[in-house]
Amino acid sequence: MAKPKIFITQPIEESALRRLQEVMDVFVHPDSLKSISAEEMIRGVRSVDYLFCRLGDTVDAGVIDAGPHLKLIVTMATAAARIDLQAATRRKIPVAGRQVPKTGFEPDSIIEETADMAWALLMCLARRVVEGSELARAGLFPGAQSPYMLGSGVNRKTLGIVGLGKVGKAMARRAIGFSMKVLYHDVIRCSQSEEELGCIFTPFEELLRASDFVTLHPVYTPQTHHRIGKRELSLMKPGAFLINTSRGPVVNQKELIEALRLKKIAGVALDVFEEEPHPRLPEEFTAMRNVLLTPHFGSAVAEKREIMSNAVVDILLDFIAGRKPANLFNPEVYEIDHP
Repeated sequence: MAKPKIFITQPIEESALRRLQEVMDVFVHPDSLKSISAEEMIRGVRSVDYLFCRLGDTVDAGVIDAGPHLKLIVTMATAAARIDLQAATRRKIPVAGRQVPKTGFEPDSIIEETADMAWALLMCLARRVVEGSELARAGLFPGAQSPYMLGSGVNRKTLGIVGLGKVGKAMARRAIGFSMKVLYHDVIRCSQSEEELGCIFTPFEELLRASDFVTLHPVYTPQTHHRIGKRELSLMKPGAFLINTSRGPVVNQKELIEALRLKKIAGVALDVFEEEPHPRLPEEFTAMRNVLLTPHFGSAVAEKREIMSNAVVDILLDFIAGRKPANLFNPEVYEIDHP
């Protein structure tokens, strides 16, 4: 009897791959340097039964319609924001992914990893770590007492957190270790966090004016689209820094570039961008010395990615065994017959 076939949009961790190879014919798109294109995904799904998506993959109706034998689509994400659920449901194809973490401390949660990344960006931006590394690699050593490249201190400064969710709280815990004053703004006031972490609820505009570092962690919704733009950036201190590891469209990128050009703020660090998974960054932006950019590395930790990959394999194996996936994004398909 022929094994079922699965297409994986990028290489996955070896332990997860071996588990799949025991029960399926596995086809893996080999390029891990960039997200798979729609054309490549369409070619990949034409003759397979299952589609395994990495974080950030876009699965539109064209991809779904190109896979006549698709029985299940699984993703490493905890939401189906980039998957056309209407098209999948029309085809009676279940779409499933990882569970949304309830506490942030589950084995496959990336809360702490994302906060680590945001904190690393903050520190590198403030202390000009990347610029210093480039200087040393070029064989230039101005000397320990030289004023050639001075950064900004972090200890006892003010951190403004926009969105005190799980990642926002994790950032507050890190700031405590640096004796920082922590302001936060959210649509819902969190008295427990105020008591436990010493966070101070602050009106949004006041937070922007008072903070030395503003870190963005809101849930991305139509209301938070371009939450940071020309007006908000103009309220920040000229010596303040902006960090975004949430979602790219929370920041109006065009207006951010203009604010940096006019020296409205001291610098920015971004791990997320508008137009992902294939953002287009102007050369003017990438050439700025006070801009630190990483290609959406928030969860890029080897141990965590292995856990995440195997969590998706668990979903696949449960489905093959006849069990309903635990985290379905279109549960209505189980109200009708599916393949």
